[in-house]
Amino acid sequence: MLLLAPALAPTPAPAPTPAPAPTPTPAPAPSSTVRVTSIPALLNALAVNAVTEIVVANGTYHVSGAAYKQPDSLWIGERYAGRTNPVLVRAETTGGVTFDNGNSGEAFGGVTFVAGSHHQTWQGFVFANGTPMESGVIVFGGYPGLAAPHHITLRDITIDHTVRNPVATHGHGIYFEHAVGGPHDLLIDGFTVEDTGPNGIKSAITTYHSDAANRNAWNVLVRNMHVAGTTQAAILMFDPTAEFVVEDSTISGARIAVHFAGGKLTLRRVTSTGSTYLGFYSSLGANPPGVTFDNVSLR
Repeated sequence: MLLLAPALAPTPAPAPTPAPAPTPTPAPAPSSTVRVTSIPALLNALAVNAVTEIVVANGTYHVSGAAYKQPDSLWIGERYAGRTNPVLVRAETTGGVTFDNGNSGEAFGGVTFVAGSHHQTWQGFVFANGTPMESGVIVFGGYPGLAAPHHITLRDITIDHTVRNPVATHGHGIYFEHAVGGPHDLLIDGFTVEDTGPNGIKSAITTYHSDAANRNAWNVLVRNMHVAGTTQAAILMFDPTAEFVVEDSTISGARIAVHFAGGKLTLRRVTSTGSTYLGFYSSLGANPPGVTFDNVSLR
């Protein structure tokens, strides 16, 4: 009898090897540094929280008065208050960017920080060809009821000799005004006001206006300031508890170098020469309460 070998079970076909999952390509992150060649582009970049450095290409840029809120106005207000990242806005090279008002006849507010704008550094800019009115080329606050700007630094900023106001009582370089809570934690490092002659601006820096709901600036440091001319180089009047320091600065050819009207002021290593009336003036006397003089010569 023929015996048959049992049939072998068929070998199962191997399972296909699954194709590896493709590696996802991450979406490109917004660049933290951008280079701009117009004022609208600068403002748009400043509104992007991921942008932490804005380089403004060297050149001259027309700017309308900040308060007019035109597309080329440097009104740094509520649009930027929600930023969480600090940001540096700088000229491509120091002094290589000029913000020019073109002697338009309008009030030249070159840049205004207001409505809670914060943690910004602006570096290396020149302001030219404008007429500041009662306020300043650079303004902090000034609009009661709006939140105060804070933690703002200005470095290596120049007010050009073409910024002028024939009315001796008008026009300032930097104007510190009132706001809810008061503008605070402000650093001005390397600020130059060029000689504007007899029809120049009234002061390089001024603090003014304060009430219970809207304080003036506090915790302010101005250092490495160099002022030529002006009617009164520094006009300082603020809350008694405000901290305001000016150090390592020179003033020449002002009618009055420092005019103090109240507050808490430290002058440290400040020299004035060629004052045509007084180096230091205060209605509170030659050594008024609230002022600390540290290695100062005001002539």
